[in-house]
Amino acid sequence: MIYLLDTNVVTELTTRPRPAPAVVAWARSAPSPALHLSVITIADIEAGVAATPDAVRRSAFQQALDGIRHEYRGRITPVGEKEALAYLTLHKHLKTTGTTIDSPDALIAATALANNWTLVSRNTTHLARTGVLLLNP
Repeated sequence: MIYLLDTNVVTELTTRPRPAPAVVAWARSAPSPALHLSVITIADIEAGVAATPDAVRRSAFQQALDGIRHEYRGRITPVGEKEALAYLTLHKHLKTTGTTIDSPDALIAATALANNWTLVSRNTTHLARTGVLLLNP
């Protein structure tokens, strides 16, 4: 089984002073090769780093991002054609049901859907309407 980690799970594990014990325990129990990221997660984190006004915190967040890129090298999934088509299908479905979610979240969900992966997120209520298989550690 392949798990696609949502941005909130990655930041929980890498930047929180006291991450949730359940999230840490789950991440430790999963085999590293099964843990993947979306390139959208990297962009989300990069945006957060850039928006941090305090230079000391920004530097710490940049170091965390550099560590994430190193740790997940070879397991950062781009948005290719099949992911883009899954995003389009998801967007149409949400529009017909009168709901939406932010584009980054929809792209991450579409990546999991396109690859038949489980999306690991703390935000399951928000993402449940996408139809993606979800796990909240």
